[in-house]
Amino acid sequence: MQVEPSGVAFMGVSGPDEWADPIEEALLTEKLDGWRFIAADQLQDTATIRLVSATDEEPSDMAVSAAARQQGLRYLLHGEVLQATGHEDRKDKLIVSWRLTGLQPGAESAGMPVTIDEALIQQRYPHLLFLPNVAERTRQAAILETKRLLAANVDRQQVKLAAPKLLPGARAIRRGNDLARSGNWPMAEKVWNEVLQKHPRNPAALINCAVAATARQDFTLAKQHVTEAVRRSALSPVNQSLAEETLVWIELRQRDYHQAFDLPPPPEGWLISRGD
Repeated sequence: MQVEPSGVAFMGVSGPDEWADPIEEALLTEKLDGWRFIAADQLQDTATIRLVSATDEEPSDMAVSAAARQQGLRYLLHGEVLQATGHEDRKDKLIVSWRLTGLQPGAESAGMPVTIDEALIQQRYPHLLFLPNVAERTRQAAILETKRLLAANVDRQQVKLAAPKLLPGARAIRRGNDLARSGNWPMAEKVWNEVLQKHPRNPAALINCAVAATARQDFTLAKQHVTEAVRRSALSPVNQSLAEETLVWIELRQRDYHQAFDLPPPPEGWLISRGD
């Protein structure tokens, strides 16, 4: 989640107890480097205000946030089991959605789904395959994947950026590329958008803005940019080839996202692939 490890008020995990409870227990009892987890109900003992319940079982985010701020905690973390088996064609799949909310100035918020199936277990946690119970190894993998979200790690994907030399705004586009390579994607996108505002037909700026929008999971905007790049680069084989490759890459990332959340096809449909 790319946040600085610190104190967290843990709201727990919503969903079936047999899936939610083991994940909650692991986060509260097993140490994560740099992170300090405090269960929301424990804040009731030390907070100067009473935590009003949002339901009969859970205190509200607003009440916990106030108590957590008083104790200097930096974040509020809540998980929800979106899918726990149940689908005939994906019997061993588990999806947990995590929301990390910043409570202090400068503490960013973030969200991420954790999707567990046999393919992921084989790839990342083959040692769990020795557990004979499918549900148990899926739960254990969910715990490991959740810790992976909070630990220092990078899941890299390779994507090629347009780097023009003769197009209007070429120097600024290449400066944005340097910013992206250094990890400063927000500033890189800002530079590319500035080029696009001055030169709206620039295919290189359109391609790079599409990649940046994909990184923010704004797939609709990304595909608008890249399809326009395909159209605008009809007379430039290099840019047209890169734009078409980028369109395929964007749609594959969008499919991963829709599969993770069990979402229907996007309103604009699938542009270059078939199926639900």
